[in-house]
Amino acid sequence: MRRRLLLVTLAVTTLLVAAFAIPLALLVRDVARDRAITDAERDTAALVPVLSAGADAALLAEALERTTAGAEGRLAVWLPDGTRVGDERAADEDDVALARDRGVAFSRTHGDEVDVYTPVVVDGGDTVVLRVHIPAALLHEGVATAWAILAALAVGLLGLAVLVSDRLARSITRPAVDLAATGRALAAGDARARAEVGGPPEIADVGAALNLLADRIDELRAAERERVADLSHRLRTPLTALRLDAEAAGAGAVVADVDRLEGEVNELIRLARRPLHDSVRAGSDLAAVAEDRAAFWGALADDDGRRWTCTVDPPGPHPVALSVEEAGAALDALLGNVFAHTVEGTPYAVSLVRDGGRERLSVTDEGPGIADPSVLERGRSSAGSTGLGLDIAARAASDAGGALRLERAPGGGAVVVLDLPALEEAGT
Repeated sequence: MRRRLLLVTLAVTTLLVAAFAIPLALLVRDVARDRAITDAERDTAALVPVLSAGADAALLAEALERTTAGAEGRLAVWLPDGTRVGDERAADEDDVALARDRGVAFSRTHGDEVDVYTPVVVDGGDTVVLRVHIPAALLHEGVATAWAILAALAVGLLGLAVLVSDRLARSITRPAVDLAATGRALAAGDARARAEVGGPPEIADVGAALNLLADRIDELRAAERERVADLSHRLRTPLTALRLDAEAAGAGAVVADVDRLEGEVNELIRLARRPLHDSVRAGSDLAAVAEDRAAFWGALADDDGRRWTCTVDPPGPHPVALSVEEAGAALDALLGNVFAHTVEGTPYAVSLVRDGGRERLSVTDEGPGIADPSVLERGRSSAGSTGLGLDIAARAASDAGGALRLERAPGGGAVVVLDLPALEEAGT
């Protein structure tokens, strides 16, 4: 936009400068020519009294020297007896005869030079012809300088117009650029981003509207988080009752599961209560999480007759920018999909591999695979489930600076990969 404004200003200013400068330049040229011819006519007029008095050739030559054209050898006089005094430059006899016989003053152009003929009637009715030669240098005297000044003024006006236009364009485009930057920051997840309201009224109005939209988004997010927190809190009462019943029945395994479920509910409440603009994330050892969740699901796999493996390469901690609860929920979602969407007895494998600064957690099964990649969309499912599992895992990966990928196993099964940066590479 700024470039277009500058181009428009430059085009309009160029047209205006051309509209005035070109006629003015032509006028300067014509004025210089008229001035030279006027000077020639003045020199001839200065000789009229001398010619009228019937001066001889010697006095006439002296009078010629007192004129500018005569002193420069550009003035010639043809007396009635045919005697020529002054400029010896060749002359067109027809022009001399025309001036003598017709008694008409005129000028004759020869290339870039001009000859001015003037007839003067003296005593006795005879006619004396005077010719002043005007060279090109006199006809164009001062024209080049005037044109150079005009060109400098034109360039100066163009530069001034561009400078003023650029400042005006900046006052318009800079607020627009700031608005775009604020919009991109909001889209990238910076909920604190706000536009600086300023500039032209229209741009300022857009900035105010964008800030109002951002505030409204914060309000909606806060309301949604409050509803999630309230719902999670309401679940704690039936969970407490379930725990008491399980303890009374002596079902230790059920009690352990209830403890884990209660921990998940508490984590939901904590996340929902976290300030909207809190960007601090906890880290965890992805290897420990993978081994723990693999062991938990492994008990169910053994009951189903599923072969399973869990490998960590290299052994040791694999830190990532996910909390234990988030990493565990993501892996639970992937393993839950294996049990939900493959037949009993289908083997699966969990593997965690470090590749440079990346941690790649893979869940591979020997089922039919995932033919439709749209299952990554939240709420989409081809098997009657909620369609949230893969979305939960994908969001966890994205929050940690990574991504979720769907691949196909060599045997035709599905491979779901959580590709995460190591904690040192995640910038947290």
